[in-house]
This record gives sequence, C-alpha cells and structure tokens, in this order.
Amino acid sequence: MSSPLDRYRLIDRLLVPDPAVAYWRAYDMTLEREVVIRIVEASDPRASELDRDARAVASVQDRRLAQVLDAIDVPADAQAPARIAVVNEWIPGESLLSVMANREWEPFTVQRAVGIVTEVAQALLLAHEQRVRHGRLLPESVLLTDAAEVRVIGTAIDAVILGPLSQDRIRSDIDSLGGLLYLLLTGRSPFGPDAFRRQALTAPAAPRHRAHLEPAAHVRADIPHELDVLISRSMTQMRRPRGTARIRSIDEFLGALTRFRASLDPVSVRPHRQRAAALTVRVVIVLALIAAVALLVVAWRQLYIGPDAAPRRAAASARTEPSASALVASVAVPIVAAHSYDPFGDGDGDGRHDGAAGREHEPQASRAIDGNPATGWRSARYAMADANGKGGVGLVLDLGTDLPVDSVDLLLGQVGAAVRISVAQAVLDDPAQWPVLAKAPAGSPSVTLRSPRPLDGRYVLVWFPRLPPSLTHPDMHQVQVSEVVVHARR
Repeated sequence: MSSPLDRYRLIDRLLVPDPAVAYWRAYDMTLEREVVIRIVEASDPRASELDRDARAVASVQDRRLAQVLDAIDVPADAQAPARIAVVNEWIPGESLLSVMANREWEPFTVQRAVGIVTEVAQALLLAHEQRVRHGRLLPESVLLTDAAEVRVIGTAIDAVILGPLSQDRIRSDIDSLGGLLYLLLTGRSPFGPDAFRRQALTAPAAPRHRAHLEPAAHVRADIPHELDVLISRSMTQMRRPRGTARIRSIDEFLGALTRFRASLDPVSVRPHRQRAAALTVRVVIVLALIAAVALLVVAWRQLYIGPDAAPRRAAASARTEPSASALVASVAVPIVAAHSYDPFGDGDGDGRHDGAAGREHEPQASRAIDGNPATGWRSARYAMADANGKGGVGLVLDLGTDLPVDSVDLLLGQVGAAVRISVAQAVLDDPAQWPVLAKAPAGSPSVTLRSPRPLDGRYVLVWFPRLPPSLTHPDMHQVQVSEVVVHARR
C-alpha cells in the first residue's frame, strides 16, 4: 500500500534530542525541491498539538517565516504505526548561533544587530496578529541566507516538539527578541545552556549579578542607552530601569526598536564636495541663460535697428511664423504631495500585492519635495537590487491638476540609480501601466530626464527598477531621493 510519504526521498536524518521524533532533510520528487520533515507517532501526546499548530503556521504568509508546506496524517501499515508528518521548506543558510561562533563571538555593529532583530520582530508580529506564537525562539531559530535574508524557522512547531521556553508564549517571544539583541550586541548569551540542545555549540554566558543578568551596556560600553533600556524592558531576567514598564507585546517592542532605528540611521547629508558640484552646475546654467539672452538682444538690434533694417524686416516678414510650441516655455511647477509607492509589497500581510496603496517609508516621502537637499526619502534596504524580487520601488508626486509635464530634475543621495519617469491622470497599481516620459540608466546622482513631447497628467511616478548598493550597508541595496523638481509647459 502506498504512503503519503512516498513522494519524499529521505536524505539526512537531522539531530533532535528526542528519539521519538524523526527529523529528516528530504527531497520532494513531485515539486523537485528540498524539504524538512518532522515525524511523530499519532499516539504521541504531542501529535494533535503538532498537527494543529502546523496548520496554523501554514496560514501565516511572510517570507521571513519558514513556510509549512503540508501536515500529513500517515496511516498505519505493516512497518509502522500511524504517524503525523509536518513538511517545511528547506532553507539553506547559517543560524545566528553558527554565525556568532564562526566570528568567535565578536559582536555585530549596532546597525546590523538592530536590522536583523527588526526583521525577526516584524515576522513575529504578523504571526502574533494571527494568534501564532513561536514559543522557542533561539539564536539557532534565525537563519541568515546567502542572499542576506533573515529567515525564522520552527515557529510554534519547535515549542511543541522540544518544549516552550516559557508557558506564556507571548512573554517568551518578547524575552527572546531582547535576548537576540543582547547576544548580537555583546557576543554573550543570555539564554540558558538547555536552550542549545539542537546544536553542539556553547556560547559564552552573559554575566550575572545574583539572580539577574547584567545590562548589555555593562558588557559593551558603546551600546546606546535607548537600546540598553529596550533590552532590559524586554527580558524578565533583567532589572528594568526605574520608572520604565515591561514590554508587553511584540508590537510594543517593534515600535520602540523602529523609533530607535530611525534615530540611529538618519537621512544622510551630502558631502561638501557634492554640494559644491551641484552649486557649480547651477551657476553654469545661469551663466548660459544670461549669454543666451545677450545673443538674442544683439540679434534683435541687428535685425531691427541696424543700417539695413528695412530689408531684414522684409525678409523676416516673408518667413513662416514659428510654431506655437517653439514659443512655449517649461517652468517648475508646485508639487502638492509626495507618496511612497510600493505596489508589489504586502504591508498588510494578506498575501496579495498592495497595488497603488502600497507604502514604504511613507513619513519620509514629503522630504523629497521640501526644497532642502539635505533631507530626503530613502527606500528600505534589500538583499537584491530588484527589491528582493518586487521589481522596484518609487515615489508618486501629486501636481494637484493635469499638466503637460516635459521634464523632471532628480537629485539622489551619493549614489546614482536607474530611474524611469512616468505621467498619468490616476495612480495605477502597476508601474508598467504608466505612460513613460523618460528614463535613464544608473549614473550621476544628479540627473534631468526630459522628453521633447510632454505628457499630460496629474501624477508623476519616479520609479527605480533596480536599487544601487547602500553606502552604509555595502551588502544591501537602497535608493535615496534628496530632491525632485517637476517642469511642465506653460
């Protein structure tokens, strides 16, 4: 008799400190991909909870959480009793525990540590909103992939098989987020030795003062005070500072971490050399305009005032009148509002693209039109130039009314980027649907995109299909828009 497990070819049996659990790396011969399979007998007291929690995790759609592909009831046969099998995607990568061990427990930079834990917290928040808890979040539960992605494994399932870190799983997840920050920032583990049963690695233990952990800032002096307070408020093993309350939800933790991250990573100010270059360009343009006006005056005087003015006027009157378009000037027009544009993101976590409603760092968008090049909007950081497969991000500028747009001046951060300018009468869900005015490859941070034929529309899309490398995180990709000016025909 065939078994539902026949489609999987077992490759390696993985280490789990429980002989009642079979934990396999396998190959799905139907879908042709590697998977992880956990198998327990149906009579095991954990079986029903494992099946229920696996199905709950499968409903949470976030790439950062390892996906549950199937929960299978395997009937009994001559060789084995009835079993429950949970199939997860296989994620190639290194756990944070292994990464730290390979670094010989050297701490991460504050920016990198905060970035990793922010990704984990965002994924857990989405799970908690659907009443799914991890319950056993440890450094071995967080993987860093070759593409620099942060992935979380074992959500809910590890807590069933290996036991939760605490009976209050919400409290456990908050404690673990604070613990991950502590470990990454100090190279010392606040997790007990029993927490590392799956991997044969022993992290240096965090120092203690009697029953409590020492604050992270006592281990590493340059940890910012706000971050040290957040860690202390998150972990029940630590004394929190007087006058502060314990963090009680993932949402509260993430909010505090996000506020700290915003203060840590402000929009960069262009160096003096770049500002001087931009000023030089403007001076050259002004001088060229003055020269052009002077030439026109000389030509007019020669045509109408010179000794042979009459023949010249006669010749001029015989010529064809210039077209109306030749007399039309292009002027900078007011921009009523600016919005971030992330149509292929899934900010609400419903499993579908957000379309025109998609937003990315929306509070910064207005800085791109405030007339101050020292401020600006910047995208999120991505492991891949195509925004991790989304195909780009951008800004939408609202002109308030339909105008014949013919050019856009764009001042980026310190790194240029490929850009496409489009104009439409409505904000469309797909950037490919917007009529294109002009586009340019990656090059100078200061660029003017111009078209001889204007496009009428109220909305201007500044779209970045590929993001340049981040200056602050060279292994990531990010674009910054310092200022945008839109020109239209009068």
